[in-house]
Amino acid sequence: MKKRPFVPNQLPVSELLDMKRLMFLLMNAGTKIAVYNEKLKSTKVSHTNLLELFALKEAVESTKIEGTQITMDEMLNYRAVEKKATNDILEVVNYMKALREGRSLLNRYPISSRLIKKLHQILMDGDARGGSSVIAGEFRTIQNFLGPKGSTIENATYIPPEPQLVPEYISNLEKYINENEEDLPLIKVALLHSQFETIHPFTDGNGRTGRILVPLYLFSENVIDEPSFLVSESLEKDKYKYYALLNNTRVVLPDKEDYPEEYEEKKKEAKKSMTEWVEFFLNACITQADKNIKKIDAINELYENTISKAKDITNTTTIIDVIDIIFMYPIFTTANIREHFDISASTLNNYLKKLCDNNIIYSDGSARNRKYFFYDLISIIS
Repeated sequence: MKKRPFVPNQLPVSELLDMKRLMFLLMNAGTKIAVYNEKLKSTKVSHTNLLELFALKEAVESTKIEGTQITMDEMLNYRAVEKKATNDILEVVNYMKALREGRSLLNRYPISSRLIKKLHQILMDGDARGGSSVIAGEFRTIQNFLGPKGSTIENATYIPPEPQLVPEYISNLEKYINENEEDLPLIKVALLHSQFETIHPFTDGNGRTGRILVPLYLFSENVIDEPSFLVSESLEKDKYKYYALLNNTRVVLPDKEDYPEEYEEKKKEAKKSMTEWVEFFLNACITQADKNIKKIDAINELYENTISKAKDITNTTTIIDVIDIIFMYPIFTTANIREHFDISASTLNNYLKKLCDNNIIYSDGSARNRKYFFYDLISIIS
C-alpha cells in the first residue's frame, strides 16, 4: 500500500495524555528548572558570560543531532581566533545568532509563524548545509519525507503533511501555544516540539528550529528568566530514542462515528505513545537541569579558587578583570583579553606568564597568535 502524507491531530490533545502518570515528573521537572533558574541568577561568574557558554554548548549539541561532527573544543578555538568557518561551524554560529535574535523578537510578538520563519532564516544563513536548495525563512511548497540516507518517499520512515496544509497546522500550533490556558507550560512545550517536528514545515532545518523554540517558549511563559534552559545535550545523548518516540506519536485516528471500535483502539495507542513522548521530554528536562546545576556549582567554585590563587600570584586585584574574561573565553589570545579590557600588552603578558607558571592556564607556545587554554573550565562546560 502506498504511503501517504501524515494528517496530524489538531492541538490540544489532552485526551491523549495520561496526566496521572505524568504528574510526578511534571512537579519534579518544574522544581529542577526553578532551582537552575535561581542558581543562574546568583552565579559568581558574569551572568552574561555563563549564558554565552551554555548557549554555545546547546548550539553544538543541537547541530550534532543533525549530523555535524563539531566539538565544543573546536568552537572555543574558533571563538579565540576566527578563521574561515566550515559548514559545521557556520551552523553553530547561526544557532547562536538565532537564539539571541529570538529573545529580542519575543519583545515584539509571541511564538508565531513570523517568529518561526525568522529563526529559520537565521539558522540557514550562508547556506550552512553547503548546497541546500531550501528557501530560508519560507515554509516548504514541496512534499518532504524522512528516512535513512538514500531513502525515497516509497520507503520513507515518515512523510509529513502535504505542503498546502502547513500554514493551517502552524496556525493551530500558534493558537494552542498562545491561547490555551488549561495545559501546563511544560506539557505545552513538549507538545510544541513534537507537533512542530510532525508538521516539518521547512525543507531543511526543522530539528534545529524545533529545538530552539523550547527555551524561547519557556522564556516567553516566565518559566525561566532567560532563554537559557537548553535540552539538546540530553536529547543528543538519547538521539535514536528521541527520534523513535517522536515518530511513535504519529498515530492516525480513524473517524470515530464510522469506525468506533478501531477509533478506541487507536486512541489507546496514541495515548500511550503521546504520554511516553512527554515522559521522555520531561526526563530530558530533569537530566539537563541537574547537569546545569552541577556545572554552575562547579564553575562558581572554580571561579573563587582561581581568583584567590591569581591575586596571591600577581599581588593585584586588577587580575580579576582578566580572570573574568578568561571565564568567557576558556581558549583565548591576548587580543581577546584586550578587546574587552584596557590593559597594556606588557602587563597582560606578565600576568599570563605567572598564571602559566602556576599551572592555572596553559599556552601552546606559539611565537605569534599564541593561544592559552583554561582546561579546568573547558572540562566543566564540555
